[in-house]
Amino acid sequence: MDVNATPDKVCIIGAGSSGLAAAKTFKERGIPFDCLEREPDIGGLWNQATGTGVVYDTTYLVSSRDHTGFEDYPFPEEYPIYPSHRETLVYLRAYALNFGILDHIEFNAAVERVDRADGGWSVKIAGEERPRFYRALVIANGHHYAPRMPDIPGAFSGEILHSRDYRTLKQLADKRIVVVGTGNSGCDIAVDGASVAQRVWLSMRRGTYFVPKFLFGRPMDGIINVFEKVPMPRGFRNWLYTRWLRRMVGRNERYGLPEPEHRILDAHPTMNTVLPQLVAHGRIGIKPEIAAFAGNKVRFSDGTEVEADLVVFATGYDIAMPFIDTSLVFGPDKRPLLYLNVFHPEFDDLFAVGLIQANGSIWRLADLQSQLVASFLVAQAEGHERAAWFRKSKARGHASMSEGTFVPSERHRLETNYHAYRRTLRRHLRRFGAMATAGLKFGRLMGPPQGWTAPESAKSGFETRR
Repeated sequence: MDVNATPDKVCIIGAGSSGLAAAKTFKERGIPFDCLEREPDIGGLWNQATGTGVVYDTTYLVSSRDHTGFEDYPFPEEYPIYPSHRETLVYLRAYALNFGILDHIEFNAAVERVDRADGGWSVKIAGEERPRFYRALVIANGHHYAPRMPDIPGAFSGEILHSRDYRTLKQLADKRIVVVGTGNSGCDIAVDGASVAQRVWLSMRRGTYFVPKFLFGRPMDGIINVFEKVPMPRGFRNWLYTRWLRRMVGRNERYGLPEPEHRILDAHPTMNTVLPQLVAHGRIGIKPEIAAFAGNKVRFSDGTEVEADLVVFATGYDIAMPFIDTSLVFGPDKRPLLYLNVFHPEFDDLFAVGLIQANGSIWRLADLQSQLVASFLVAQAEGHERAAWFRKSKARGHASMSEGTFVPSERHRLETNYHAYRRTLRRHLRRFGAMATAGLKFGRLMGPPQGWTAPESAKSGFETRR
């Protein structure tokens, strides 16, 4: 295929929840696209049957059904309040079928390399002799694929596992286990181990707030959503939530857990109702960070040691985009260069969707991000004044993401406050005016025909198509 003879399309990399959101939005707006998925099925990390899936048998949503599902396609009411990963995958399939985007997804299409080309992007796909040409590129491949493993002195004679490779309780049965990390996955695995293992220890580098999934019989995120509608300074909100949780749940030390040294909004929350109770019952032992291995012994920074058969590192993921020059997306500090973590400050044809971590539904944020990308693409193609306005805004890059400080760690490089970020995206969409719902007037991304100038009516938007 001649690289210069391919259609005028956008390339979406990935058909997980973020890629599906982008595909749905582009289809609605009449933006031509291909969605390239390296796996034989959709679902990304939620599909346990693929190499991309990272869920385990006991994985459930950590945000509730009513505050997680896409706003234009809610979870069915008959679903549990916190659906399982299997129910979640069924939902994502239904979403793709409902919006008619499956025919736009190419499966088993692994992207090997993307490079800047004249007027767009050259995309090399495994098994294809020549690269394809696309007018714009949307990276939606997720950030839960490349395991991050700590460098610990010594050698461990037992089994070492990253949480990415944990699937079933059988892997924990009758073993002495050390789980490293207090994110949602690490705590889930420790809780699973408490029911089948000989002994479980949880290695904590710092104190963590354990937020229950229910309060007063209601999902916690629903309660927080009510409070977020009340305007207040972030510092006061942080203080209020911290005091409120300690009053409702109690201090960590009462359960036998170390106290956090930060406020609750300064770190990604850990949603787990059960773990503090299991610690208080003595079924999960608490240890500080690992200092060294010595045979089957795990030594900790406080000088204590335990004999273990299995160490599970729930230590997160490195952001992996092996198909692109990462200097186009990330700075020397490994943080995104992108405006709102979506838009390249210089290139008008490079975007990321879902490259974010937040204390709320990433799906809903990805949907809003996709709407904003589509609005910018349409505004550019139609020669609308909003394109020039937004081009100036995105030139600020990642500096625009400063919405408060987070505990300095690898875990928080993509972190933002869900509610504040969501308000920002919606504010930008409102400023796009009619361009926030318009379809392509000329049906192509190259811009208006040569010699065409925008009429006065452009200032009030174009004919919409949904």
